Amino acid sequence: MSKKIVAFIGSPHQDGNVATAVNEIINGCKANGSECIVYNIDKLNIAYCKGCLACNKTGGKCVINDDMTEIIKQVSDADVVIIGSPIYICQVSAQTKTLMDRFYALTDANHKPYYGVKKLIMLYTYGVPIPLVFNRYITYNGGTLKYMGLKLYKNIVINGCYEKDKVKNNIKLLNKLNRLGKKISV
Repeated sequence: MSKKIVAFIGSPHQDGNVATAVNEIINGCKANGSECIVYNIDKLNIAYCKGCLACNKTGGKCVINDDMTEIIKQVSDADVVIIGSPIYICQVSAQTKTLMDRFYALTDANHKPYYGVKKLIMLYTYGVPIPLVFNRYITYNGGTLKYMGLKLYKNIVINGCYEKDKVKNNIKLLNKLNRLGKKISV
C-alpha cells in the first residue's frame, strides 16, 4: 500500500535550496509509488492564527476560511509530513511559522491529535557554515509539533547555503535525500 506524503516548502525562493532538497525527497517517495502533494507556502493564502481556540471545540475546523482548510484535510490524511524552511534570523521563515501556528487546529483542547500521529521530517537550510549553530532551536521545533500529532522522524540540516544552487550542485546530498524519500515511502 502506497503512503501519502504532504510536503511544504517554506522558502520564498521556489528554485532555491529548500525547494531542491524537499523535491528530491519527494522524487524518492514517488519512485516507490507514493501519493505526494507539495505546497509552496509562499503561494498560499494562509492568515495568521487568531488564538481564539475555536478549532479545539470544532474538531479542528478553523474559523478562518483560507487555504488551511485544504491543508488540514491533506495533513489529516497523510502518513508523512515534510516541512522545509530556511532559517532567517535564528528561526524558520515567516511563512513556515504561520503554517506551524495554524497546525494548532490538528489538536484538541487536551493537546491530543485529532487525526492520529504522522511522521514528520523537518528540513532546514541556513547560510552560517557552522553545522550545529541552531541545534537548540531545531530540537525545540520538533518537540513542539509532536503535540499536533507530528512526531519527529528526522531533522535534516543543510548549513553553508550562501548560494541558491548549493543543494542542486551536491550530488552526494541529493542521493541521500532521494534515499530518504524511498525509505519513508515503504
